[in-house]
Amino acid sequence: MDLNEHIERVVRRSRAFCAADRPGHFLVSVRVPADGPAMPPLNSLELDRELDRWLDAQLAAARPAWRAKAGLDDDAIPAICPYFGIAEHSAWLGLDVRLQETTCLPAPAVGGPADLDRVRLSEQSEWFARMRDAYAYLRSRRDGEFVLSVRGAMAPMELANALRGDELFTDFLLDPPFAHRLMRFCAEAMRWYYDRLLSWADPIEDGRVFTFGGWIGPRCIGHLANDAAMLCSAKIYAEFGYPYEAELVGHYRTLFYHVHNERMHFVPRLAELPGLVLLEVTQDPRTPPTLEDLDRILGATGGANLRLVGTSDQVRADIQSLRARNCQLEVRCRDRGDAEDVLALVRDRSAPLR
Repeated sequence: MDLNEHIERVVRRSRAFCAADRPGHFLVSVRVPADGPAMPPLNSLELDRELDRWLDAQLAAARPAWRAKAGLDDDAIPAICPYFGIAEHSAWLGLDVRLQETTCLPAPAVGGPADLDRVRLSEQSEWFARMRDAYAYLRSRRDGEFVLSVRGAMAPMELANALRGDELFTDFLLDPPFAHRLMRFCAEAMRWYYDRLLSWADPIEDGRVFTFGGWIGPRCIGHLANDAAMLCSAKIYAEFGYPYEAELVGHYRTLFYHVHNERMHFVPRLAELPGLVLLEVTQDPRTPPTLEDLDRILGATGGANLRLVGTSDQVRADIQSLRARNCQLEVRCRDRGDAEDVLALVRDRSAPLR
């Protein structure tokens, strides 16, 4: 099966999944172990001169995993996007960035209300140009083995946390007017950036592929993350998070959202966001695996379609319980034979995707 044929099958099943009005439908992607070269430490590079080297290393590390899955008819499309770490989600606002070994961290730039007036949306900022140029370089390296995916985005509250730092959480209590002004700026700024990010990724029919290799469309925003909401009350999220998320996602047709399982007190509210087609619940360190914590997750996520990651054994054990929702499953497998077996199981237990 060539890449175009595989894409056609994934898109067909994914459309049916997103349109399903009853539970019990499954999409499934499998991970098969593969040996690949290690990435160089990010902080060992001078990205102004060695951007191509970093991106070539990304490609070299990804190709063995794609090739290990060749011929498996799962629901992941081989895809890649520029990745440097967490700071790239906000650095396009002109933030300074500290490179680490495997990620990068933003330095807050807004020390108070006056500083917000100096923040500009500019395609000339260093990290905007870096992401644009990185996409262009990866596009030049396409060889029929992969497509370019969407990197993802921060919700307004998460973007505000990067821009303001942790003083944001006292702003909610001590200076609500400024906090609301900051939220509105971040909602408008994220739309400005995300539309450009969306244009850099490859159009796949009328949708896009996202960082995990799945297809969602058309005109989906995601995955959208708001880790800052874990650090404040559900009441604060309802006032300073949800309204600006709803405003942002209202400019798009569909939404893919990403949360962590450590604290989910705000998730019942966000599950009401318009256009939500997929909600990823990620396992945090020192928390129960998501597939072994289904009662809590199902109770906190309304009726949302879920994206969950687990082992092949966890999927086998929980497949019947998972039928209470429509689920996109990413399965970590022991080897190719294990992947073939669990893929067949999930297809068999899924309601038809036609």
